[in-house]
Amino acid sequence: MRKLGLCLLAAGLGALVLSLPAVAQTATETILTLIRGEETRSYTLADLEALEVVSGRGTFTRSTGTEYTATYTGVPMATLIGNIPPDLTVRVTSTDGYSMNYEAGMLLDGSEGTWILAFEEDGEPLSPDRGPLRVVQVGDDNPHFTSSLSAKMVAAIEVLGTYEEYSLTLEGAIVRTLAREELEAGIGCPCHTATVNVTSKGETHTYTGLPLWRLIAYVDDEIHPAADQGVHYNDQDFNATLAATGYGVTLLASDGYDQSVTSDLIAGDDRFVVAFKKDGVFLDPGSDGYMRFVYDDSVELPEGTTLRSVKFLERIVLEI
Repeated sequence: MRKLGLCLLAAGLGALVLSLPAVAQTATETILTLIRGEETRSYTLADLEALEVVSGRGTFTRSTGTEYTATYTGVPMATLIGNIPPDLTVRVTSTDGYSMNYEAGMLLDGSEGTWILAFEEDGEPLSPDRGPLRVVQVGDDNPHFTSSLSAKMVAAIEVLGTYEEYSLTLEGAIVRTLAREELEAGIGCPCHTATVNVTSKGETHTYTGLPLWRLIAYVDDEIHPAADQGVHYNDQDFNATLAATGYGVTLLASDGYDQSVTSDLIAGDDRFVVAFKKDGVFLDPGSDGYMRFVYDDSVELPEGTTLRSVKFLERIVLEI
């Protein structure tokens, strides 16, 4: 396990979080501030509960040498910090202004368990001296970690270093560009995502992302979600009548590679996905890019049709 970085008192961020309550009184109060690059986002308890949530057992060793085991429920840290380089630093700041620096790679590494921002312990809200939020590691094998790795009374999380922006441009009747923060906020909610099984070279992997047909609904006509809604689905936004005509949908990579599929094949089908995660972990930007088009093994393509995966995806163009 990688070592924890320097512990410090962040004066600027500390001033921000000192005004926050030690424990949330209602589900509508802000209990977490997340800073990633130019983006600052506030979360209530209800907001966190709407994201991907996991539960599991974890054991930490106190400074006295005794062990404490509990079942924790919370949001994976990877869901909150997004697909960032493993060598970046993630600063976690408590309500009293005390901060701890983590290496992003440790928080993203799921080999020994999942690092989460917990809001429940054994089915109850965290106690005032531990909550409202706490960083812990959980998993099926009850991972063990030292208490020094478990920041408590968390009020803010900040990604330090260069936070690379990326986006997905959709072109059709209109042009819409979804920014990184919109895309990663979208895949953070299970209500938006689909998971498919993809077999290549004898190995099967799961990919999780946003259904392709949902994305083209943003630009297939003038009916679409408002810009301030980010990733948001309304069934009536998808022009099913137009899709039945079989217009072309071209998926373009940053290196110029492209693949095309027809709208009637993908209409209403969650098996065609713009993926952001592989086997539950964010894609490697160096080998896959931030986004990759894939489709499920169960898809039967029309005779004579070929369709390949598209790595480093950056644009989707509707031929309408």
